[in-house]
Amino acid sequence: MLFSDDEASAARFANEFLVRYTAIGFGALSKREVDLMLLQLLQKHLTGFKDKTDFDAALLLRMTKRRLRGLRDELAFRDAQNESNLKQQLRQELKRAEVLAADHSRVMIQLDDAVLRGFAEKIIRSEFGIVDRSFNSAVMQFSGENFLLLAFSVLEENEKRDAEQAVRSLQAGDAAEAEENKSAFIMFRDAFITGAGNQAGKLCVSGALALATGGASIILETTEPATEIGRGIGRALRDAWNHFTGDRPDEIEV
Repeated sequence: MLFSDDEASAARFANEFLVRYTAIGFGALSKREVDLMLLQLLQKHLTGFKDKTDFDAALLLRMTKRRLRGLRDELAFRDAQNESNLKQQLRQELKRAEVLAADHSRVMIQLDDAVLRGFAEKIIRSEFGIVDRSFNSAVMQFSGENFLLLAFSVLEENEKRDAEQAVRSLQAGDAAEAEENKSAFIMFRDAFITGAGNQAGKLCVSGALALATGGASIILETTEPATEIGRGIGRALRDAWNHFTGDRPDEIEV
């Protein structure tokens, strides 16, 4: 039984179901609406159910994983939260990204929630205009540049302002004026990859991991010495890469 060890939750589930099922007349809801309501109530009242994988939840309910995923996605869009909450959720998922063993300039992320996938796609489109077909799947691969864009976009506003100011402090004179015509992200990205050559993608991944896990603070703490030596923040990101992967960084011209 689903609620075998929690009679109080079972009672709350049953009461809310009866109230909602009879609200517009007994039997007025379609089968799909009833299924959606039942799934929503299970996620609300059955401890641990919301965090179950599609496979485990489908096994528990004796239905196909594909059908369950469809119901979960529909509920996610109906209950879509505001952008601030979506940023927080996406930031948590970015922390779980895995760097590809064969290519350290790319990462893989699993986003089961269709709303979060759509939100991530919106962010990528806002800067680059197009996305690849990986958004049609829950498991997606991102280039270092796209991953850095996602990590930068989900920062808190105060973190983002501080990061922009820190990057601007690395520029001087004509260079600073030229940066004014760039978007905040492009300016931020360029600070990461200055002089990186073919290691640019790897630096973007390193920086994105630093932003997602430590906010802007990890990057900001490195900008003062970077300003002094006039080398951008590439050197600091090599240290960040070591921290997150344990790899010995390749030589990067900065």
